[in-house]
Amino acid sequence: MKKSFRIIKFKKNKPVLQVKSVSKSFDGRPILKKINLDLFPGEIVGLIGPNGSGKSTLYGAIIGQYKIDNGSIFLNQKEITSEPIHIRAKLGIAYLSQYRSVFNMTVFDNLLGICQITIKEKEKQRLMVEKLLTEFNLQHLRNINANSLSGGEVRRLQIARTLINNPKIILLDEPMAALDPIIVQDIQKFILKLQSYGCGIIITDHQVQNLFEIVDRAYVIGEQTIIASGRPKDILKSTKARELYFGSFEN
Repeated sequence: MKKSFRIIKFKKNKPVLQVKSVSKSFDGRPILKKINLDLFPGEIVGLIGPNGSGKSTLYGAIIGQYKIDNGSIFLNQKEITSEPIHIRAKLGIAYLSQYRSVFNMTVFDNLLGICQITIKEKEKQRLMVEKLLTEFNLQHLRNINANSLSGGEVRRLQIARTLINNPKIILLDEPMAALDPIIVQDIQKFILKLQSYGCGIIITDHQVQNLFEIVDRAYVIGEQTIIASGRPKDILKSTKARELYFGSFEN
């Protein structure tokens, strides 16, 4: 598929997320060194790099899983560097793991359970569930146990579930991994749908072509820092990025 539109002219807005000079080490081993990253409302940004380059660590720093060594993190121009993970979630940071993380209950109850935590009125809870079931093509699966879903169906459920808390940003960790090509196209469409909610999205994936088809910009992590950033066509011109990660990849 080819992304041929932009819902929001990003640069006219202020960044919804700012990562400023963030560094993180584990047991004295540097993992991230002075990482800088901006994300605008409604923008889809790719985060790519070799295994072990620090992508998961950066996600952990943004959601509050890890305490960073140096630097600052801002959400809507408010510093959240010292905020715990549950406060960041309330402020609007959602995270979708690469793993099959669903509850052992029906698709309907997977959505309703989260709604009951975040939405007070029962009628509004049910309206939200029905809306998400429809928008993410899950109505016919509403009474099926989520553990029985296919990989693509689980991903649709997980993506739908991230929207319940009205997030400002969503971090997607390899949402297209281990899926057949046709299912990948389906998931791409639903990721693009998130733009209509005004969410800023950061997405990782090792299949660069799949990623570049839907992102507006991307960052490449290598040698513990950002080695290239910009639009996909600009990143592919980066000699350092090609040497470290892309190799002979052709657009």
